[in-house]
Amino acid sequence: MRHQDQMHGIVHKSLKEYVIERADDDSWETIVERSGIEPKLYLPVSRYDDTEIDAILQTLTAMATQDRYTIERDFGRSLAPQLLSTFSAHIRREWDLAGFLGSLEDVYEDVDDATADAALPELSCTRKWNYASVSYDTHRKRQYCGLAHGILEGIVIAFDANATVRKTACVDDGADACRFRVDLE
Repeated sequence: MRHQDQMHGIVHKSLKEYVIERADDDSWETIVERSGIEPKLYLPVSRYDDTEIDAILQTLTAMATQDRYTIERDFGRSLAPQLLSTFSAHIRREWDLAGFLGSLEDVYEDVDDATADAALPELSCTRKWNYASVSYDTHRKRQYCGLAHGILEGIVIAFDANATVRKTACVDDGADACRFRVDLE
């Protein structure tokens, strides 16, 4: 059975680490308290309710000078290496960024099968000779487009590639999915 409103624990655990790294433990505790959620130890192999991520991001946005998209994007860049490490069994060592993007749908399908009780967003990737188009859509109330954008940027960094990621469409602007273009240079 899929849990429609739960994310993989690696996201929650990494968000906590992201906040503590940029601020401190006291700031994390303040954010959790202001978010109205119970403090807990987030385990990467567990599932946690989306409302916790939303509450934390909302509180973080209210306390910061950046908008939510910017915070999600920055967090996504720091989350990408955690995701690549957690699911490294599905990634071939010989791949460069172009090879990874060319196989992204297969990797994603393998991860989806391995985490059958999580509700992963829909993802597609079309690879051309010098770019890839990635489409991202989720059933969730919140699309987390900034997070997806940042994860793609973090993947570029993790592969030490010379590439840029650009958002080309967004559900917040009326599109049916968030779309990104990864230009390989």
